[in-house]
Amino acid sequence: MPDRTHISNSASRRIILGTSLILGIAAVVLIFAPAEVAASIGTPHARVMTILLQLYGAALFGLAMTGWMVRGAIVGGIFGRSYVVGNAAHAFVGAFALARPALEAGAAPLLQVFAGIYWLLALTFGYLMFVSTPRS
Repeated sequence: MPDRTHISNSASRRIILGTSLILGIAAVVLIFAPAEVAASIGTPHARVMTILLQLYGAALFGLAMTGWMVRGAIVGGIFGRSYVVGNAAHAFVGAFALARPALEAGAAPLLQVFAGIYWLLALTFGYLMFVSTPRS
């Protein structure tokens, strides 16, 4: 029978690594191409919007780096709680904030993709926070 600890630890490591990569890629895009992202999601090109997108990219970069630093740790249940809670809060708020605009008629496809990614992250971190109980 497979070792439950090994399965759980490797699954949480894949989740952490995958999340770090997703957030890191999004951060780099937002930091270096905020005007293009603003145009693709249908927001008017304004200097304030590009600055806000760059700041959001910086925040995502911080989350990605946090994940990268804990990628070898056991995460789930009470383990790595601060990492899981921070990412869960970000993902849940992002998922709910994007739900309505993504479901409106004529919503930009990229906005719908972002909403889907946020819902996937919210469910994943909800699972890690409330269901997963890895063993050390």
